[in-house]
Amino acid sequence: MLTISDKFDKNIFSQISEIWELTGVGNPERGDNFSNIKKTLSHGGKIYSLLVDEMLVGTCWITHDYRRSYIHHMAVHPQFQNKGYGKALLNEALNYCQELGLQAKLEVHQDNPLAQHLYKSFGFKILDGYQAYIKREIKPK
Repeated sequence: MLTISDKFDKNIFSQISEIWELTGVGNPERGDNFSNIKKTLSHGGKIYSLLVDEMLVGTCWITHDYRRSYIHHMAVHPQFQNKGYGKALLNEALNYCQELGLQAKLEVHQDNPLAQHLYKSFGFKILDGYQAYIKREIKPK
């Protein structure tokens, strides 16, 4: 049986972290930790867990800046990929973005054609002319 839940606690975070590690989407250097996620949830974010027969097999984290929503770390355990679970998670995420009335934005690695195919099938388009930049350490000049 397929269930999508937005319940979040340390036990669920542990299971989500395992999926992120298996799929390569999580990274503690990015601030992917329990307290940061909890903080985003208190500001209207969501984290969804996809369960198959009570086993957590997928996840999707959504944050927003009151202008756009951002879909982060959408991942399905490799043994459960290509079974429609990613579509179910993305539908749930997009429904939440619609409830908020916000555009949905995400990033996908260039070496992940399966995810690219999924996102394109939902109408996502490449943001032409843009490159992603990040500064992981914040130090004033």
